[in-house]
Amino acid sequence: MDNNQFVSSLYHGSVIGGLDVIWANAKSHVDGSKVAYFTTDRVYALACCRKQSENFVTMGPDRNGKQHYFERFPDQLKVLYEGKEGFLYQPVEVASLTNTKGHTWESPVDVPVILKEHISNVYKEILREADAGNVIIHRYDEIDPAEQKMHANNIRDWIFSDDPPEYKDFLQKHFATLWD
Repeated sequence: MDNNQFVSSLYHGSVIGGLDVIWANAKSHVDGSKVAYFTTDRVYALACCRKQSENFVTMGPDRNGKQHYFERFPDQLKVLYEGKEGFLYQPVEVASLTNTKGHTWESPVDVPVILKEHISNVYKEILREADAGNVIIHRYDEIDPAEQKMHANNIRDWIFSDDPPEYKDFLQKHFATLWD
């Protein structure tokens, strides 16, 4: 694949429009250093189009690479994405990026980007991806209640004192009624 094909297959999803650079300010899942993230998975990039205070992604690939989105509270997908705008960016060049695992790419330095796509309603776009077979959505009411209770209680037990107050508020708003 030539570099242009490679660049066009990487995405960074955000709720912020007008970006020229993706800063290396996220924590690497590999070594904890500061990195800029990209993905080859458009659906995952769409799931990253959410506010930092709602940094709650319950999505991942199965062993065959098919994305699965699990709602962990009622109407989670709709709450996080309905009517919300998103932006998919692509890197201008890829020299600083390395594939860390599966569809994830990291850069230890800031990465210049261009706007690849403006999404006017991220929820509708994720549903289109589901209709196309690119993601399987597991709705809250379709998942075993014991499993849902386990996840809710784990969230209760894992809220950290150093979590930002707005993120704690988000978790309490959507999970407190589900806790034991």
